[in-house]
Amino acid sequence: MSGREAEYVIAEAKRYLQVREVPLGSNRGTEIDYFIRECGLEPKGAYPWCAAFVGQIGRQALGHRWPVPRTAGVAAIATWAEKGGYLETSAAVGDLFIVWHAELDRFAHVGFVVSLEDGKVGTIEGNTSGGGSREGWGVFARARTLAAKDRCIRWTGGLK
Repeated sequence: MSGREAEYVIAEAKRYLQVREVPLGSNRGTEIDYFIRECGLEPKGAYPWCAAFVGQIGRQALGHRWPVPRTAGVAAIATWAEKGGYLETSAAVGDLFIVWHAELDRFAHVGFVVSLEDGKVGTIEGNTSGGGSREGWGVFARARTLAAKDRCIRWTGGLK
C-alpha cells in the first residue's frame, strides 16, 4: 500500500467526522447531498450514501488519481475491485472495507480502514451509527471485527 496516498485519504475522511444527517434518519444534509450529487444523482430521495462518501473523500484527497468508481452503490465498487484484482481477505491501513450482508446476498456497506489493533479494524464510515448500522445517520469512527465474507479493497493498486 502506498503510504502517502492512504494518509491523505484518511486525513480527509477525518475532517468529516462531525457530519450528521439533517434531519436524522433522512439520508440528507448539506454534505450528504453533495456526496450524492458528485455521483451523478440528484439528491431528491433518500439514497444510502456510504459509497458516495468514500468516493468523494478519495477524490478530494487525490483528485483524478482516485481510482475507485464514482458511484453511490457498494456493489459497483465491489465489482470494480474484483475485476481489478484488488480484493483482499485481510485489512491494511488505508484499504476500503466492504461488508457482506447475507439478507441482501451482496456487499452493502463500505468505509475506510484507518487502524488495526487487537484483531479489530478501526474505521471511518458514512451512513452508519455508533453501533455500526449500514443505514445510520452520520460519519463515525468505529472499531469492527470483519466477518468471514467481508473483504478489503487495496485500491492503491489502481492508482492513476
